[in-house]
Amino acid sequence: MRKGLFFWFSVLLAAGIIGGAVFFFGKTPDKVLDVTRAIPAIEAESPHLFLVVESGQIEPGLPSQIIQKAEEGTRPILSAIDDLMPLFSFAEQSAAVVAWHSNEPVFYGCFLFPKEMAADLQAGKLPAVWLEKSSGLALDPSDKEGLLQLSAGSGRLVFTVRTEGNLLMAALSPEGIEKMSRTFSGEEKRIDPEFAVERSWPAHLRLFDGLLLAQAASVRGVEAPDVPVGGEIAWNSRGQNGEIAWSLNGIMEWVPENIRTKLVPHQWKELVYLPDPLIAGAGLSIPGGLEELTDEDFEIPGWILNSGLDRKSLAALLAGPLMVTVGGQSRVLFFSLPGLLVQLPGRGGDGIKWVEGLWASKWTGLGLTPKPLEGFSAGGMLSVPLSVVAAAREDLAIAGVISNSSLGKTVPVKEVVALGERKVLLWFYADFPKAAAALENLAKVGNLADRFGVNGSTTPEEIIAAVNGMRSLGRVSLVLHDIESGRGSWNNDPPPEE
Repeated sequence: MRKGLFFWFSVLLAAGIIGGAVFFFGKTPDKVLDVTRAIPAIEAESPHLFLVVESGQIEPGLPSQIIQKAEEGTRPILSAIDDLMPLFSFAEQSAAVVAWHSNEPVFYGCFLFPKEMAADLQAGKLPAVWLEKSSGLALDPSDKEGLLQLSAGSGRLVFTVRTEGNLLMAALSPEGIEKMSRTFSGEEKRIDPEFAVERSWPAHLRLFDGLLLAQAASVRGVEAPDVPVGGEIAWNSRGQNGEIAWSLNGIMEWVPENIRTKLVPHQWKELVYLPDPLIAGAGLSIPGGLEELTDEDFEIPGWILNSGLDRKSLAALLAGPLMVTVGGQSRVLFFSLPGLLVQLPGRGGDGIKWVEGLWASKWTGLGLTPKPLEGFSAGGMLSVPLSVVAAAREDLAIAGVISNSSLGKTVPVKEVVALGERKVLLWFYADFPKAAAALENLAKVGNLADRFGVNGSTTPEEIIAAVNGMRSLGRVSLVLHDIESGRGSWNNDPPPEE
């Protein structure tokens, strides 16, 4: 009796969960439409791109600068691609594959549109919002019943399309549409829809070059490995913010073996200086055994060699994590400029020797003695005629042009860049709105410098032109775990008020 009650209770509980899911989400799982079902399988060795995205992940048009700055021969193709962007931008789901097989291009695309857009397409006309975003897109009748022709780039690219409910299928020929229909019904093999990088994200791109990159390099006389390049890229755009991750294969073979074996990612757990305001920063794990530096033919700036380091000592000093930051303030004569700071964590006695050599070679002859910097056993800082620092202790050596007040306190890098738990070969951070503000100040300094007879290579007008294109980029970070994998993020939200 008790087992019977337990059985019926389980049945009712399962029915309640399924019924609740239908009530709240409006559809049962087996009715969820997967647009990748209509994409036929591609020959494994064929070069191809496979794209699967949800709405909001692709902008409705390419940036105008890309088309304007492209070579004249590629502009028509880019214009045609620009016309096609609304398909991916306004579709609720999109799946498309572009391939090269038997010396012929291959394209299959399947798009799920909202009811209003689907109704326009079924009526043989383009949705009005598409026409607002593209000037060379057209939809015309086809010779075959039930099919339409979609042209982009004022006829440079022509696709055969078919509408089925809210779906739009696109191919390069009527035969391609028929193949997609058979694939959708299960009569032909579909493309593998699984992704390995951030599977829960709404946008994925799988790529495989089929040795095209190696062949192109060989044609230009460049020695190339006989290895195809492939991998995945995933991204998640949330309005003004987003993140991207990738995992590639075959790239490592392009790196010379003597360098490849030396690239060792770093954990980046040291405390370092992040000046305020921080405009940009980068960290790189420099490989050891840099024999190139010991070669007399390899040019090294004289001021470095004059700091008391020979080539062998310099190679030893550089090996390990190296960090460069731009931010804070520095003073050069009458001018206030952003600070620049180089940091070498964990160099021990090599770092101390380097700093002592810098002061001995550059400043002692001028009668200038640095003031000690709190927390450092060697070197120090000058404020006049410019704010310069070179100081070292066992766990950190620093050198640069920056004021003492801008140094602040040492903090972990992860406070600015999300490094994750894995080791990192290279990281980069840039706050473009702050960089734009710094460039504006630099333009003012340029005008003032001109009055003092100091001429620079960059005019204030050129600086202002660069500023105008920077603010919208927001704050960007990039983390390279190794040569073939990494992730990044962008953030355009206003910084929190302090």
